[in-house]
Amino acid sequence: MTDSLVETVLSLVRQRESWAIPIAFLVAFGESLCFLSIVWPGWAILTGLAFLLAASGVGMPILIATILAAGLGGVVGYSISYWVGHYFKDSIGNIWPFTTHPNLIPRGEEFFDEHGLWSVFLGHFVGPVRAVIPVVAGMFSMPQVPFQIANVASAFVWAVWVILWPVLFVTYQEPIFAFMRGHELIVALIMFALAFANAIALPLLFVPVMVLFAFVSGVHLYAGGDFWIIFLAGAAGAFFGDLFFYGAGRRAKQSFSDVWFINDKGRAVPGARKLVRENGALSVITSKFLGMRRAVVPIAAGAEEFPIGPFAAASAVSALLWSAALLLPGLAVRAFAA
Repeated sequence: MTDSLVETVLSLVRQRESWAIPIAFLVAFGESLCFLSIVWPGWAILTGLAFLLAASGVGMPILIATILAAGLGGVVGYSISYWVGHYFKDSIGNIWPFTTHPNLIPRGEEFFDEHGLWSVFLGHFVGPVRAVIPVVAGMFSMPQVPFQIANVASAFVWAVWVILWPVLFVTYQEPIFAFMRGHELIVALIMFALAFANAIALPLLFVPVMVLFAFVSGVHLYAGGDFWIIFLAGAAGAFFGDLFFYGAGRRAKQSFSDVWFINDKGRAVPGARKLVRENGALSVITSKFLGMRRAVVPIAAGAEEFPIGPFAAASAVSALLWSAALLLPGLAVRAFAA
């Protein structure tokens, strides 16, 4: 059903480019509204819309109007979601979609509690809690002025990101490919930096870093770039990230409430320490595949004073597996396009 909806919307734009403007507003509105966001493939539609506009050589006025419409749709969707939360407050759990997804509100509350005002700005970019954040802000009666400042700024930055990058990519595809093939060391350094960032125990980095790593590597491979240099650079970044935060955990020991590399006041550390005590090196090997908890295990291993030799060996295996897993989509695309 989702695929057919995306194709239907995009077929309208193929027939008439000006339809992109109202469609962008409606799609972004649905993506940001608490009742639709869970089942609404807004990001996929807007990305496909942007690629269509780029391929057709659409003029700058329509492109700018489309971005503005998407930003406005995001603002309106978040504003309505805020007032839904403000009106229903504690009874919000009795309303669909929260009746069928009871974990959404607790996750949104945890995210809001950790990041405060920043949660509203970042909410547009974080899929699992995107449309729950304004509901929680309304439930907590967050003041309107800071909420709307964060809402408007985030919605338009999000709209520029979702729509503009496909246009730039299609327009400048050949120069981008040529640069990546001719400057593979720079690409490797980018991969190293992204992999290292993935070792930081901040949930905000999880989705953006993973997406950027897979995207940059996929573009590099599709452009004909070397596999081994980015594979090893990604593994090295993950490995040295583990070592760095192993050392940080060893120095912090028990005090994780105010360190910069954990934003939940260390609540995830005790569980990770228990995991390390029970599973030893296996917990380190599997750590990269534990989702949001992926970066807490090296910190916990340091706090537990797990021997550095076995830790480094397990981390190297984990880093190689992680890098290979994220490069698989790019390899598949290159093989399919060959």
